[in-house]
Amino acid sequence: MDMESRLRKLESRYRVAMNAALAAKAHYLALTGEPGATPAAIECARARWQQLDARKRGIAARMGEVEDYELGARA
Repeated sequence: MDMESRLRKLESRYRVAMNAALAAKAHYLALTGEPGATPAAIECARARWQQLDARKRGIAARMGEVEDYELGARA
């Protein structure tokens, strides 16, 4: 697989992960303002948001590695 194709696939995965993380954060923040929300539900939502955010950061790191490799290969 060429680097451009790999980078496009990673960018697509990053956008999906970013949208999921943003939705999870919104859900978490909504629960924190909800008087009837249980602490367990709030903690579960926070954990889900952090998990998705970590996935997004991992994909971004891989994108950086691919870009660095591609720049090194061109030099």
